[in-house]
Amino acid sequence: MRDLQSDDTFTYTTLDDIDENSQERKPSCRRDLKRVLQTIERAAYGAGEIALSTAGKIAVKSTKANARDLVTESDVECQHLIREIIQKEFPDDVFLGEEGIDLSGDSSAASSDALKDAMGIAGRSDSKDRLLFVVDPIDGTTNFQAGLPIYAMSIGVVSLSGKTPEVVAGVIYNPTLGEMMSAVRGRGCYLNNVRIDPVPRNNDHKEKPRSTMLSQSLVNVGFPVCKESTLLVSSRAVNALATKVRGLRMVACASQAMAWVAQSKFDSYFSWDLNAWDIAAGMVIVEESGGLVSNFDGTKADISSRDMVITCRPESRREEGLLRDELIEVMRDNKCIEYD
Repeated sequence: MRDLQSDDTFTYTTLDDIDENSQERKPSCRRDLKRVLQTIERAAYGAGEIALSTAGKIAVKSTKANARDLVTESDVECQHLIREIIQKEFPDDVFLGEEGIDLSGDSSAASSDALKDAMGIAGRSDSKDRLLFVVDPIDGTTNFQAGLPIYAMSIGVVSLSGKTPEVVAGVIYNPTLGEMMSAVRGRGCYLNNVRIDPVPRNNDHKEKPRSTMLSQSLVNVGFPVCKESTLLVSSRAVNALATKVRGLRMVACASQAMAWVAQSKFDSYFSWDLNAWDIAAGMVIVEESGGLVSNFDGTKADISSRDMVITCRPESRREEGLLRDELIEVMRDNKCIEYD
């Protein structure tokens, strides 16, 4: 890995100071989140260097719950590097990485249990500010292995110091595009050190008729392959939405989809049966960009949520939540919400 301090292509994110007069809720975590963010940025960048040198050139090492969910040597090598960098800086905190978890059986139960176990370990500490680092070393491994540029390093940081677990920092790094998305709770979302304004894109914009919001949206649909039941509901959703939206996309990389929602390239992304490492970083990134991360019933999602609808910041405050609600309505009407 190149020395990041001497690499002029890499710049740590410069966080805005916390506005003590802001009405936004501050995170309960009392840790030095600037240091945390710089560490995970460095880890993601280092893993990206490994991925760039091997993308499209490396064989499949193994599969997970089914033959389409791949693991490569680069996944393992990237996770090792990320863990090494994080644990050197924060040896007393807890690390949860996708690779190394046995997902060969019921992958949903295994990933949920892994998250519960990791949070339990983090919670059994004399320090109330212990952190949990949730990592997907290469999200979008199938794209990566095929040489497609839609993959990313995803690192989310969860604090257990409040009443409920809260993602307080996150990084999504696409090394092929050179895009580093970073966020700290209460201190903004950034793309390559440029803050994304969370204020609605046009405060003077007249509210659109509710019936037209979905028709003007570019929507990314998750297509989980591990269960027949999730394939069924996702196929129903595609059929239901195909003629109701401006366009449908399937990038097959949850973290990248969430990064593009934060950038307002996608208006929305929704998926079923997600894992914590798929969405941890993206949750704080989307929310700090002004977007919403919700459960399928419209309530606020958390780190343990598995089914999510994510929408970008609205064009006016009066429109907040309307696209989400319309998407959920279509999904509910077409029986795309519940599955076994």
